[in-house]
Amino acid sequence: MTDISVLLIGASGALGKPLLEEFVRQKKQFERVAILATPDRASKFKDLDAEVIAGSLYDPVSYRGFSHVISAVGNALMVLQPAMVEAAITAGVRHFYASEWNSDIAQREIYDMRYFRDKQAVRAYLRAKASQTPGFQYTLMVTGIFTEWALDEFYGFDHKALTAEIYGEPGARIGVTSIPDIARYTVDSLRIPFEGQGRTLRVQGWTGKLDGLIAELEIARGVKYAVTWVVVNEAKVKEEHARLKEDDLGEMMFSIKTLLASGHGVADGVGRLDNHLFDFQPEIPRQTFARVFEDNLA
Repeated sequence: MTDISVLLIGASGALGKPLLEEFVRQKKQFERVAILATPDRASKFKDLDAEVIAGSLYDPVSYRGFSHVISAVGNALMVLQPAMVEAAITAGVRHFYASEWNSDIAQREIYDMRYFRDKQAVRAYLRAKASQTPGFQYTLMVTGIFTEWALDEFYGFDHKALTAEIYGEPGARIGVTSIPDIARYTVDSLRIPFEGQGRTLRVQGWTGKLDGLIAELEIARGVKYAVTWVVVNEAKVKEEHARLKEDDLGEMMFSIKTLLASGHGVADGVGRLDNHLFDFQPEIPRQTFARVFEDNLA
């Protein structure tokens, strides 16, 4: 057991739930594992094998007694993470994991993408706080696109009609990692020490071309997809329309629809992968897609 005590925020989300399951699986490796939930939501976690802290995300009291905080909040709360960081530092938290788990947004080509704007602000805030707070560290987990979501309806796939309409052109490089593997990489990373204020860990389960990823889906399902490539500017027009309507979520979603075939949906856009720091073999897309579609049929 380490002396690491972990507080997980966003435990009911798409990644938060697998993270919680992985923490429970490795519970003996940590001094303490708990979930932070608002009082009105705390009861939904009562049957889980983890301590539940009922409190505000922005109150230092909620963070007392924990060395590490893992934030897995979704898009709506992304912009509020600096307030969470401030409360955590006030409570004595030594290490903060920001809600990242996507492509490396340090790449110049996607640096200004609206979907990532709030993450960029959180990165800047963490850098500033770490430089001013002795003993405080942060980690950014960069994983490429979630395999389960890469060829989702959101990106234009119709799995009943076996068609896809994708913004961009074929041949783009892409990197993906399955959600269970992302959870394991994250939990395992807590035991990898480092010196300094902050670190970025880049991991990726599979790297190739988007066409190859679609081929993996076809092999897993035993079908063929008819793919249509759509001009990227169409998504940009819709993004701008949402911005003018002050539809923040719509603006974010239309901006990221172009990521899939951009060539920058990868973890290793500006730095080498760190897979060698971990001792397990990640799931390949064919396995992920087989699992996902089997679950959908169950």
